[in-house]
Amino acid sequence: MSKEVKNFKLKDLKIGIPDSGKWNDKYEGLEEVDYDYAPLKKSLQDEGYKPDKYNYITATDEGKVMYGSRRVWLMQQDMSMDQEDEIAVEIMTKKEREADITKRLNDDIPPERRTLKKDGKMINATVRPAALNVGPKKALRARHKASGKNIPGYPYDFEFECKATGKIIKVDAGKS
Repeated sequence: MSKEVKNFKLKDLKIGIPDSGKWNDKYEGLEEVDYDYAPLKKSLQDEGYKPDKYNYITATDEGKVMYGSRRVWLMQQDMSMDQEDEIAVEIMTKKEREADITKRLNDDIPPERRTLKKDGKMINATVRPAALNVGPKKALRARHKASGKNIPGYPYDFEFECKATGKIIKVDAGKS
């Protein structure tokens, strides 16, 4: 898919950063390391907005910025730029932006760590714990139940406190 680029006036771009430039001023209790705007500001002052050299600011068709908010904040709030100036912005839907991020993340995974389906399509990397993968866990549990044997050293019997009820729950994940 080719990129759709649209020109927006600076004043028409909508960002979520407060006028102060600090996220923690918008969300009470949020601890944020202060972002150092100086290098970004110097780059914008020296070279201007160069989307072909760096990256495009990404926004929805309505001008809601999804990527590049800090550059927009500098141009709107800190650099005394003419708000009628137009800049080129890459247009994406939220779903397209998420797919783009996923692709970039998965492109960084070494080939030996990628999992391919039989049809050759890559299964995206996830950070889900194995406990959430119900299918394989269920099959393993069934195999152990059928054999009637425990694997030595594996903690089959354990107990924990249920946070919702406060009751102690005993679990026998092996033979039962």
